[in-house]
Amino acid sequence: MDMVKLQGILVSALAHEDIIREYIPTWMNVLGHIDDTAEEYLRVHTVLEKLVALTRSTAKNPTALTDLDTLQNILEVTKANQTEALWLEAKSPEERKGLAKQWSLEMLAAVETWTQNQQKGGFKTHVFLLIQKILPLIVKWEWGTTENYLYQHQDPTIPPCLHTKERFHLIDAGMVVNVPYPVFLGDKRDIDLMIAPEYSAGNMFETLTLARDYAAEVKKPFPEIDDKILEERDWPKDCYVFEGKEKEPTIIFMPFFNRRNCKDAEEVKAKMEEFSTFQRPFSQEKIEFLLETAKANVKNNKETLLREINKVVLRRKERL
Repeated sequence: MDMVKLQGILVSALAHEDIIREYIPTWMNVLGHIDDTAEEYLRVHTVLEKLVALTRSTAKNPTALTDLDTLQNILEVTKANQTEALWLEAKSPEERKGLAKQWSLEMLAAVETWTQNQQKGGFKTHVFLLIQKILPLIVKWEWGTTENYLYQHQDPTIPPCLHTKERFHLIDAGMVVNVPYPVFLGDKRDIDLMIAPEYSAGNMFETLTLARDYAAEVKKPFPEIDDKILEERDWPKDCYVFEGKEKEPTIIFMPFFNRRNCKDAEEVKAKMEEFSTFQRPFSQEKIEFLLETAKANVKNNKETLLREINKVVLRRKERL
């Protein structure tokens, strides 16, 4: 299992407390607010479920799939013993914290016991290494932790929040703008063209208008975006060109589901729901469908892509 898959499962929105709150059982909402202890427990439970699902998506052996079913049942039984009554008996935050930690350790112990009981062989080695490496990180919850190179740096122009912390805990930038326009803007990047295949949750063009507003706020060059395109967000075209004039990059915006591959707005909506973010790993059939759709979108707009690439090359030559 490679790091890209692990990052896709274990960071992103799972690291964001507002998203986690949506998945917390209502009975863990004590006195009208969500305890940090509840979030901690739910993180452990959620990540374990995702690990099982991710391992299942890469397993080929029928015996291994059966063993993963057993593990899933073990987790469900363990979770069933962690009841609302026990949670509500804990009167203080300290008691709830202790209970949440106990429940988290019970789930981790169940996984470790299951791993030890596996027969010797390739699958056990594969799973054991995963569990050995991942479980300690789940307990510490150190995803996205990185050393802050600005720590204690003496520069009055740097905001205190950037130099007073020794470490940062990073989350997916998609929680703000789900396409990384901001990091490619400005003279240092000196980008002429961005090709943006758009497959973000939420309203179509949202990432584009958020990036435009961000660029205006920080005074970075960005092409003009006419708000009239928002009228097409429910059933967009398959390609939009927002041409840069001088320092602004040209943006080719390509909605994944569009009026070329969907007959109407209802079909676009249905496809976005079918291929939504929060679900178990996609089947091979779904993966192939997405790949073929992406290929078709590029092929259908080949002439536009080549034309805009040529235009920015000529524009670059004129500046040299």
